[in-house]
Amino acid sequence: MYEAPIRPTIMNDVQRRQFVQKAKADRLAFDAAQLLSRGETSQAATLACECMTIAGQEQLALWLRHYATTRFKIASRTVDEFLGGVPPTNVAV
Repeated sequence: MYEAPIRPTIMNDVQRRQFVQKAKADRLAFDAAQLLSRGETSQAATLACECMTIAGQEQLALWLRHYATTRFKIASRTVDEFLGGVPPTNVAV
């Protein structure tokens, strides 16, 4: 059976840092969706704010909506209400 060789992606320090930050933000969005599914909205909002600081409001909304609706089966309306209650990143929590 043929297996294609796995070659590491060559990244400079800036690209590696950006990749790690994006992965961290994605994980924060996943964790926020999980907390939201458990009804722990204040903790979910804290993680959502951290994610928003790293990735921005649009990316947070995209990731959180995806995880919440597909993985945790939360209604879209509930997710939209939650996202509407998350303060912008330049406002103190």
